[in-house]
Amino acid sequence: MDPTQLLIILATLAVMLVGLAGTVLPALPGIELIWLAAVAYGVATWLASGFSWWSVLMLVFITTLLVGGEVLTFFVAQTAAVKTGASWQAVIASIVLGLIGMFVIPVVGALLGAMLGVFLVEYYRRRKWKEALRATTGTLWGYGLAIGAQFVIGVVMMGVWGLWVLAEVLSQPAAG
Repeated sequence: MDPTQLLIILATLAVMLVGLAGTVLPALPGIELIWLAAVAYGVATWLASGFSWWSVLMLVFITTLLVGGEVLTFFVAQTAAVKTGASWQAVIASIVLGLIGMFVIPVVGALLGAMLGVFLVEYYRRRKWKEALRATTGTLWGYGLAIGAQFVIGVVMMGVWGLWVLAEVLSQPAAG
């Protein structure tokens, strides 16, 4: 393995680790950054050593994990919200206030805005703060499960990339 290839691998790993941290820290991108690092690694290796079907297969698999992960986490969070009594109006308010909160209060604003959105809509609808709090708590659990799912998917994406790197390194002729 030449020094350039080692540098590409280490830089990709560093970006992926930031992405993995981003699955649990709201200020950083998560599995999207892991995917982007894999794409950059693929392009760099294709430019350096040529195109291989194995690398295309790995990139397609990592992309499938990204799309599946995004759909799964959205579904988990919204299902938990609805199962604990949040209405579709509360879910929409959660999304809107979460987006606003992300810009108003960096790092924690998205979560605070999302929870405030559910609570306000459900309190307005029912006029019972305990029911509004129950829907809000369920939504929070859903987001927690979604974060856990994102972390696991990020680890799997990095594992697939690790297999890709191993296959690339083992397919190279021995130096000597």
